[in-house]
Parts: sequence; structure tokens; C-alpha cells
Amino acid sequence: MPSSQGSQPEKPRKTAGNGAGRGSAAQNGGRVFRTPPTGSAQDIHRTPPNSVEAEQGVLGSMLISPRDTIAECVEKINEEYFYVPAHQTIYTVLVELWNAGQAIDLITFTQVLRDRNLLESLGGAAFVTGLFTFVPTAANVQYYIDIVRDKYILREIIAAATESVRRAYEEQDEVNNLLDEVEQRIFAVGEDRFKGQMLSMKDQVMEAIESIEKLYERKGGITGISTGFVEFDRMTSGMHGAEMIV
Repeated sequence: MPSSQGSQPEKPRKTAGNGAGRGSAAQNGGRVFRTPPTGSAQDIHRTPPNSVEAEQGVLGSMLISPRDTIAECVEKINEEYFYVPAHQTIYTVLVELWNAGQAIDLITFTQVLRDRNLLESLGGAAFVTGLFTFVPTAANVQYYIDIVRDKYILREIIAAATESVRRAYEEQDEVNNLLDEVEQRIFAVGEDRFKGQMLSMKDQVMEAIESIEKLYERKGGITGISTGFVEFDRMTSGMHGAEMIV
């Protein structure tokens, strides 16, 4: 009869399947290896961020009110910001017509696409008409532009990150060089957020020259709005837009 004194409970055995999940550690001869995440490969095949409706909103606004919208669109986005290839082509042609000073409406634009043998490949006249009637007004074009731009930036982030991961796994690049390239690409993506929000150097210089010319013409007098305080106006040249004087 076996004695119960001094007996130890049997330790549970380790099974081979334990720890094989995402990011788990697998043991081999006493060494521990970190297994790569299994979901990353699946993420690559997901549909990139996009908003077909916002893209249609931008193009529809450009068609129904080109004079009020195309300049703003050109300042903030380009054809690469559109996810749908047909939308890229339509945007490019609209901007070309606008730069050339040609009339833009549903009839003339449809005819231009037909003359360039682009109409049928884009979906026919019905597709263009659908864009024209997609939005009742161009009043919300800024919101559509922001959505299109945000989705584009997300796609660029994914592309930059995916390329960085691929090159890191290949281990062919010198680490510091790869880090520099990754930082530069992410920085370039970040700059897209501010496209159209800051004056270019040329615009800033021209604005400064204009202010200097005004000062010269007025012999150092007031170039802004007078406050009624002579000495204060002399020191500030008057009140100007976007200024805060303490």
C-alpha cells in the first residue's frame, strides 16, 4: 500500500502547442524566441482607407461651381489624393481646363472627355452626370477636401510603415541609414497635413515687399487702421489683420 507521506503532487506537463499565438515566446533547447505577429500579413491585404463619397463630393463641387472651388482644390490636393483611378483622371482634366481658362460645365466637360477618348473608360456620360448631380451645392467642398486629404495621408502612413517593415526584415540596409530614410518619409507625410495652410516663401516675400512699398509711399505713415492715438499709430503704423499687440 503506497504511503501518502512525503509524496509531491505531479507537476503539469508543458504541451507543445502552448505559446504559439501572436507574439508568443517559443522555447527551443532552453532558448526563447519571439514569434512574429500572425495578423500583420492579413492587414496588408485590407482595403486602404478611402472615401469614394468624399471624392465624388469634391469632383461634383468642381463641376457645378468651378470658379469657386477649383482654386481651393488645387491649393490643397492633387490627383494623387484620390483613391479611385477614374476620379484621378477627372480631377486632372478639370484642373487642366481651369488652368487653360476654358469653360467648365457638364456639357463641355463631357465633350472634352469624349474628344480625348476617355469618356467610356471612365464609365460613360452617365458617370459624369452622376458626379454633377451628386451634391446639390458646392458649399461643403472644404469638408470633402479635408476627408479626401485625411484618407490619403492614412494610406501614405500605411505605405511608409509597410515599406519600412519590409526593409527591416531584409536586413540589407545600414541601420542608421534606414532610420534616416524612415524618418524622412514619415516627415514628408506629415507635411501633407499643412498643404495649402501656409504661405510659400515667394508669397511671404511678395507680401513683405508690398508692405515696404506702402510704408515708402506714405512716408512712414499709417498703413493699417488708425486707433486714434497718434503716438501709438506712429509706432505700429496702425492696426493690421492677424496682429495681436500687447
